[in-house]
Amino acid sequence: MKYLFNICLLAGLCFTACKKDLTTDAPTAGINLNNARSSIGDTLVFKLGDTCKFSLDGYADNIAFWAGTVGNKYEFRDRVMALGVPTLSFTSTAQFGTQTNTLQVLATNKLPSRDSATVVNAAWTNITARTPLATSATAVNTGNVNLSDLVNGINDSLFIAFKYSGITGSTQRTWTITNYTVNNVLADYSYNLGSLVNDNAYWTRYGNVWNPATARWVPTTTALTIIGGTATSPSNTSWIISKALYVGRVSPDISTATVKNITASATTAYAYKYGAVGKYKATFVSYNVNPNELKNSIVAFNIKVIQ
Repeated sequence: MKYLFNICLLAGLCFTACKKDLTTDAPTAGINLNNARSSIGDTLVFKLGDTCKFSLDGYADNIAFWAGTVGNKYEFRDRVMALGVPTLSFTSTAQFGTQTNTLQVLATNKLPSRDSATVVNAAWTNITARTPLATSATAVNTGNVNLSDLVNGINDSLFIAFKYSGITGSTQRTWTITNYTVNNVLADYSYNLGSLVNDNAYWTRYGNVWNPATARWVPTTTALTIIGGTATSPSNTSWIISKALYVGRVSPDISTATVKNITASATTAYAYKYGAVGKYKATFVSYNVNPNELKNSIVAFNIKVIQ
């Protein structure tokens, strides 16, 4: 029994001694760009319509290309927050009746809960004066409404509310809101924070009149609608409130193309044509990876595309 124990112990020690983590070599891919029309310092100049022709040698299991265009910038690969200008835009129509001031557009960055008392008493800012509204069935678009004064920083959330009022005694108005969007607008990039298509399941509604159902806001993927009552219908106050809109949110940038993956043979060339005049930082990331280790190398080119 002792002999058997010693054999098992020796086998275990041998296994431990022989066990070795997988390793990988560093990529040796060399990448060059030689067909520029001219250079200014470290910047290579091309004309619009030219094709940038990159030559590749050496080896890497994987090579990713980042063109440096909007959404494809290597330096923003891990970016998930960046505060630009939060903007609101929508189109409205108002039908039937002649009642005035029946729709208010409100916003707040302080809404600790969604119960009706908290909503009614929240510190709403009335932004109706910023949002041109329809006076008839002719659609009116607000344009891009700047909401940056309503937030304090990158981690703020913003809530948008439409508050409807209809008074008994005359025909109440019917409102339809379409093309609703809230965006985080950066210098060269706009991230959508809210839209009718994406937010249909997240609107919250309140009101003092719920019968018939048309007396309250109805959200769909194409419109927010409230149908006013007849002259004999009771006075109606009805709210519809957006989800929390995190104003600093953006999507991380992604690579433009995979030049090579581990299953492909080595490649010797890659071509890319820029579609607009501008300055770009084209970046190639070569990397070899296994479950225990990643080794990479980065080559970047400053490119200017002129008319």
